[in-house]
Amino acid sequence: MLPFRKSLQRWLLERLPLQRAGRLGQKRIYLLPTRFGLLLLLVALAVWVGALNYAVSLAYALAFWIIGLMLVAVLMAYRQLSGLSWTVLPGEGVFVGQHADCRIRLDNDSALARRLQLRAGQEGEPLSCLLAAGSSQSLALPLLLARRGRHAYPALQLWSTAPFGLMRAFAWLRPDGHVLAYPLPVPDRERNDLHSEQGSGRQSGDDEEDFSHLAEYRQGDTPRQIAWSVLARRDVLVSKRFASQPRGQSIRQLAWQDYPATVDVESRLSRLCWRVQQCEKAGQHYRLHLPGVLIEPQPQQRELALAALAEFQLPS
Repeated sequence: MLPFRKSLQRWLLERLPLQRAGRLGQKRIYLLPTRFGLLLLLVALAVWVGALNYAVSLAYALAFWIIGLMLVAVLMAYRQLSGLSWTVLPGEGVFVGQHADCRIRLDNDSALARRLQLRAGQEGEPLSCLLAAGSSQSLALPLLLARRGRHAYPALQLWSTAPFGLMRAFAWLRPDGHVLAYPLPVPDRERNDLHSEQGSGRQSGDDEEDFSHLAEYRQGDTPRQIAWSVLARRDVLVSKRFASQPRGQSIRQLAWQDYPATVDVESRLSRLCWRVQQCEKAGQHYRLHLPGVLIEPQPQQRELALAALAEFQLPS
């Protein structure tokens, strides 16, 4: 991209606010001729000059017909984007080195079918979209995450050259969304076999008093944990979960302090990430300890634990 175009694009994006949803209007839509449109304008200019020199009426008619076609193309291209609504959808986290999906929904509440294209920035691979009248469609743009942490959605370019391919109507969007890059899991089997604690000293009635929620049945759950009443009413096998685990069931401790000071931050996080994954696969209850953060057994614990690892920063 030319330096001038980069500067112009940067200036344009700085003027746009971050938004979770929006609707395109005349202040956000820009129009430029395509290469074919520029060529046709040059042809019209050449025909008009020839008509001046040779006083050919048909040449005048052809030149003005081409100009009229270009004006109609301006209106039709503008209508492809005008009134289009868009909404940012939450993206799912992935591990470092993988592609995350930047998701956005386009809503067409008009009676006009729209042929659109969308891409991230100037260099991304464009996605084509045909929006029928009164319909919606979700699009996912891949974003490579090369480092751990929170990544903002990139600026998106939405455009259309329909129906004639002579004019290009385009708009820039600054979606207020993000995706998380989790640490890349690194096997740590040695410590994965250690640091589990057994519940002790609990009375038989403690389980009911510490009831937390219902969750999908996992292999290894005891008959005492199965919600029999739910099974009888809905024919769905679910298990009861507890804020404190039932007597005899272990809670694996995944702690920052499991590693010596010689192990760097990213290595610790990657190994803890692998141990979280192993606990989830085995249906093992676990507790994640990070400086200033404690993730107890609870609903959606995997997502909370991985998000904590992804966004972790050592206290200053």
